[in-house]
Amino acid sequence: MRERFEKIVRRWFVTEPALFAVVCSHEIEENRRMRCPLRSGRGRIEFSPDLVREMSDDALEEALRTEVIRIMLKHPYERRPDGCTGEAMATGSDLTVSDNYRFSRFSLPSPEDLGFESGLPYEAYSKKVEKAMENGAIPSGRTGAEDASALWDDDPLQVALINGIIEGIKDWGSLSGNLLESVKASTSASIDWRKALYGFRASIIAMRRKLTRMRPSRRTGFANMGSTRGFTSRLLIALDVSGSVSSDGLSYFLGVANSAFRYGVPEIDVIQFEAEVTVKDTLRHAMRETFAFGRGGTNFQAPIDYAAQGGYDGLIIITDGEAPPPTIPEGFRPKILWVCESREAYRRNSGWMSLTGRVCEMRLK
Repeated sequence: MRERFEKIVRRWFVTEPALFAVVCSHEIEENRRMRCPLRSGRGRIEFSPDLVREMSDDALEEALRTEVIRIMLKHPYERRPDGCTGEAMATGSDLTVSDNYRFSRFSLPSPEDLGFESGLPYEAYSKKVEKAMENGAIPSGRTGAEDASALWDDDPLQVALINGIIEGIKDWGSLSGNLLESVKASTSASIDWRKALYGFRASIIAMRRKLTRMRPSRRTGFANMGSTRGFTSRLLIALDVSGSVSSDGLSYFLGVANSAFRYGVPEIDVIQFEAEVTVKDTLRHAMRETFAFGRGGTNFQAPIDYAAQGGYDGLIIITDGEAPPPTIPEGFRPKILWVCESREAYRRNSGWMSLTGRVCEMRLK
């Protein structure tokens, strides 16, 4: 049974890069107790072997595609509509997916089927379904309907991880139109800076994960591609010590960064900079050291050039933003996350910072 999923995922590696990137972030697991063919949540995609066995290969692929699109829209991990049952949420999610992506083999209800207008968000459809079921306009108690959303729960870290993957996608395959706009828009909401770290982590790790024929599949040997997880990413954290970020604030940030990047980023360097780089250290040592605060001006070109020459995959800059924008060298490899030390710094500088990378605000109070 699992081989059927592996065949789909291998095909997506070539034809559907976006779906491939997201499906690889979740484990595909068998669950004989559930009463729906597939469901997603809690970092996994579960399937019922008995129900899946009755599906054609084309129908199974579209069912898996449905769950991956659901994950991309983050229905299993956020935006839980108040006062809605699991059945209403699952149906509302189905309506959102079918309203934005047309399937030929896998049957999902459309808004028109239930007498609803098209183009509404997931939350609105869920509430309409809940109200219609309460009034008896839509029958409730469908077999497996509650099971379909049983794994759904608010999980901001999963949201950040998925957003990080989505923001790194260059080829969207068959995803287009309203669905693509909705997926991209779902990543733009303001998130806590701690969650931003986890999303940034996902984006720099994802660059190193790929299928390869140089490593055989555990099940089929060299007949099929295996996968490698090159968790050898290198991260540089640059601390602006010329501004108003306190020593306690920087120490706290490094502690959170140490937790966020503990898995998957084995090498993390820390530099302190003003007009130029003044201190170089590893994260482990930097967490125990004092910070050399200066009185000079800030030059963002210093950490940019240092990162460019160091072969890093990611660069995080913690600053108050009081300096001219840097020039990003041609072929600059590291992804950038700007962490502004205050809401005011974010308001003043997020515009130009967002042209070079992600931006978030560090709120310690």
